[in-house]
Amino acid sequence: MSLLDRRNSVIMGLLLLLIFSCEQDEKTININLKGITNTSYAEFTIPTSEIFIDSLRTDDSDFILVGDYEDPLLGLLSAEAYFEIQYDSGAVIGDTLSLDSVVLKLKIQDQLMENNVAFFNMDLLVLRDSLFSQAVYLATKKLMVDKAIQNVAKTVLKSDSMLTFSGMDLGYYLYAQLKGLEESDQYGFRSEFAFLPAAENEALLSFNLASKDTKILVYSKDPRDSLFVTQLRFNGIHFTQLERDKSNTDLAGVSNLDSLQLADDYSIINPLQGLFTMLDFSEVMLFLNQLDNFILNSVELEVGLTAASIDPISDVNFYTFNAHGGIDGNVFASLNLVTQGNLDYVSTFNQAANDFILSEESFIAGAGALSPLVSKISELNYNPIITLALEDQYIRKTFYGEDPLEKLVMISDDRLTLNQSFVKRGSVMVKIYYTQSE
Repeated sequence: MSLLDRRNSVIMGLLLLLIFSCEQDEKTININLKGITNTSYAEFTIPTSEIFIDSLRTDDSDFILVGDYEDPLLGLLSAEAYFEIQYDSGAVIGDTLSLDSVVLKLKIQDQLMENNVAFFNMDLLVLRDSLFSQAVYLATKKLMVDKAIQNVAKTVLKSDSMLTFSGMDLGYYLYAQLKGLEESDQYGFRSEFAFLPAAENEALLSFNLASKDTKILVYSKDPRDSLFVTQLRFNGIHFTQLERDKSNTDLAGVSNLDSLQLADDYSIINPLQGLFTMLDFSEVMLFLNQLDNFILNSVELEVGLTAASIDPISDVNFYTFNAHGGIDGNVFASLNLVTQGNLDYVSTFNQAANDFILSEESFIAGAGALSPLVSKISELNYNPIITLALEDQYIRKTFYGEDPLEKLVMISDDRLTLNQSFVKRGSVMVKIYYTQSE
C-alpha cells in the first residue's frame, strides 16, 4: 500500500513520511489534491463559547502596555511593563563630560481611553529583579521594583503617535552608573526598569519598542561646551504584566480556564481581558473516526465576525485545548534552539502539533518551517486551510492512541493587541472535501 502518490499527493513532512512508509491497519487515510473524482462533501457548524485564560505569554511581542482602562462590560485592566535598555550608539560618557539633558521618545502604537483627551501618568522605577533573555514571562508575572527614578505626567490625545518627555532624573541615574565604566564596558551596558501607572492615570498606552522612533537620547557637554549625544535603546527583553479586576462585572468570580457565554449572538476574542473564543471540534473528529479508507482532499475552517468588530484582531492562532492542562504555547519559545541543533526536531514537532494547529508549511518536507497556523482577517472572516493539521490530529488519535482533538481556542497572534473580535454564533463552519475508496 502506498499512501504517497508521487503524481498527485502533497509531500508530507518528515514525521508523516515516517508514519506512512509502512503498512498500517485497515483504517487508513490519504491526502490527495488533484485528479479527484466522486468527491464527497461534509459541512459542520461548530459550537462556540468563551474561555478565560489569564496566563499567556507577553514577552514575545514588540509592544509593552502601560496604564489603566475600565471596560463597563469586562472590568478594570491595569498594565505595567518591565524592560531592559542598553547602549546603542554615540558618545562614550567620559570623566570630562557632564549631563546636559535626556529625552525619551516612545512610539505609541495604540491606546485605550474614555475620551479623546486623557491624563497619562506613569512612574519609571528601577527593577529589583533581573530579566533573562531565555525566560518565558506570562501576563500574571509581577516583578519586584526598587526606587522610583521619576514621574511622567502628560496630556495625551487619541491621535498622538509619540510620547516624548524629559528624563533628567533618569539621566542622573544612568550617569552614576556609566561614568565609572571603561569604554568597552559602556558598549555592553544594560540596565533594567519598569513603567507603572500612577495615581489618577486615565489612559492605557501601547508602546512599540521595536520602532526606530523609540529611543533614549542622553546629551552631554565637555568643558568647552561642545555637545555630545549617547543613544540608548530598548533591547527586546521585556514583558507586560496585566491585572484584571472583574469584581464589579457579570464576570465576577471567573477564574483561569473557566468556560462562559457572554451573549447569545456572539463570542469574543479580547486578549487584554483574557477572553478567547473556543471551538468545539468533537463532531468533526467523530465523523472522521467513523470513515474507513478515505482520501482527505481539503479542509477549510471559516469563522465569521459580527459588524460590531470595528477593529478586529488581524491575526489569530488556534491552540488545542486540554481539559486537564489547558493550553501550552511555550514550545515555540525554543525554536531557536531547534535551528541551532540543541533540540530534537521531531520531538519539538510533536510537542508543537499537540499545542497548536500548525501551518500547512510545517508538514511539507524540505520547507524548513515549523510554525503555528496564522489566519489573517479578511472582510470580517478568518478562513484558514487546515487539511494537513486535521490529518495529523486524526493520525495521532487513530494510530498512536493520543487524546483526540476536541476543542480549539482562538488566540490573537499578538497577545498585546488592543483590538477585539466578536465571533458570530452559528457562523463557524468546517468544510471537508473527501473521497472514500471502494
